[in-house]
Amino acid sequence: FTWLGTAYGRTPLFDASHVGQWYCIEAHVKLNDAGQSNGVFEYWINGALETQKTGLNWLGAFSAYGINTVMFENYNNYGSPVAQERYFDRIVISTQRIGC
Repeated sequence: FTWLGTAYGRTPLFDASHVGQWYCIEAHVKLNDAGQSNGVFEYWINGALETQKTGLNWLGAFSAYGINTVMFENYNNYGSPVAQERYFDRIVISTQRIGC
């Protein structure tokens, strides 16, 4: 794995004032061309661009790879003193934005 840096959003999804609120989250990943740093990661919350990271080199010099899986996770989790739940609904995988 290669660390590609951090891209933070601005919407506080997990604070107490947002408990029980649903969001439309759209993400876009564009793989780089082999040997180039022209990949993209960006996401929108409720139709507004939240963050964007460009100039990424996901694949290095490899040209035989593509996106073959999608995972839903919370990697940056510092722990919680109470049990929490997260729900996903109406998941769509597409080659273009579908809109909220």
